[in-house]
Amino acid sequence: MERAQGVLPVSADDLMLRGIAAETTDLIVALKKADLCLQAKYGSLPGLEQKIKANGVSPDDHRLYTDLLEWRAIRHEMTELVGLLEAL
Repeated sequence: MERAQGVLPVSADDLMLRGIAAETTDLIVALKKADLCLQAKYGSLPGLEQKIKANGVSPDDHRLYTDLLEWRAIRHEMTELVGLLEAL
């Protein structure tokens, strides 16, 4: 950290904030890609929820339910990360 401060015209707090922002942004991009894959596969999260309500989940194949849980987790985490960026 001291070496970086000696070379870069920024404070330790600025370096830390930039690192947090960069990591958060990278994670948001990765989550957005996963969200888009699920969107391409199912159309929309409410559409997948409706499909499960209408057809149920096969006892032998839980992929629909697993994808639903993953999609909800992705959306929740993206919301949390955007909130973190806004707070910086």
